[in-house]
Amino acid sequence: MSFWTWTAIAIALMSGAAAGFSKKKKTERKHIAALIWFIAAVILFFVWWFTR
Repeated sequence: MSFWTWTAIAIALMSGAAAGFSKKKKTERKHIAALIWFIAAVILFFVWWFTR
């Protein structure tokens, strides 16, 4: 994979980790779970985009 693919993955993982480690209420944890799923979709999109 190229440099830009790894950069996109790193940015998405760091932002997801930052959101996941903060202490939140139960309803906000559902939003964080949705954010993590969205980040995973973005990572898969970037992997697909930069490897085609």
